Amino acid sequence: MRLSTAHRIWVNIISIVGRVEVERGREILTVRVCFQAGWAFNHVEKKRGLYKPRHTIDEQIAYMRTFQDAYKGLPIYRWYKRNFKGQSTLQPPPRLFCIDRYGRFNVNNACPVCRDEYLFFDYRNPALIEQFLSDGTHQPIEILKSGLCREQYAMLKAQLLAAKEHGTITFGIDFRNFDFREWYKDWTEPPMPHVERAGIRLQDIHPDPLVSFPVFKRDYNNDWDQWWLRHDKFARKAK
Repeated sequence: MRLSTAHRIWVNIISIVGRVEVERGREILTVRVCFQAGWAFNHVEKKRGLYKPRHTIDEQIAYMRTFQDAYKGLPIYRWYKRNFKGQSTLQPPPRLFCIDRYGRFNVNNACPVCRDEYLFFDYRNPALIEQFLSDGTHQPIEILKSGLCREQYAMLKAQLLAAKEHGTITFGIDFRNFDFREWYKDWTEPPMPHVERAGIRLQDIHPDPLVSFPVFKRDYNNDWDQWWLRHDKFARKAK
């Protein structure tokens, strides 16, 4: 009996995932058996039109321990190269996103994070975030150097801020002068002057939005405004 076209499409979308646990002594090996023609696994070269598989953060951490032999301690963007014409200094800005809102690849040469089925930025895995930070600092590298799309670069900055808030990543803080007269009644010395250079304070050049911001003004142009979380609910469907 022939299957209808709608039934064939439905069969291609359904994912049959089997989970088999085999115990060998003290080790428990988890074998994932996936039968799916529409998933963009790592062994698939051309991923356009395929769906990116979803994995947990525990699977990502275990996966990052296994590719040490492949990358030899180098970041994952080290051997990535964009497809563009001309010199690298005149390359166009990166694409907006590699994966659409339905979870499908819209390009074949995706960015270093989108192309790998196990990788996604999360504050619980600081090892991946630290690969995209400048040496000796807690600031992300330039977007053209990282090779990320703009969606993943915004996610990198958002998860970096979340990692700082949850304490999963180390970073430097500005020097702060405390007024010990608030805690000790016998303390009479005033606080030391603020650290400044040429009469300019660092707080005036780079104001911290977490400390002070105008009242009745929304928090725009920083990492707190995660617009992609509400995009599907409030975006206009132009058809």
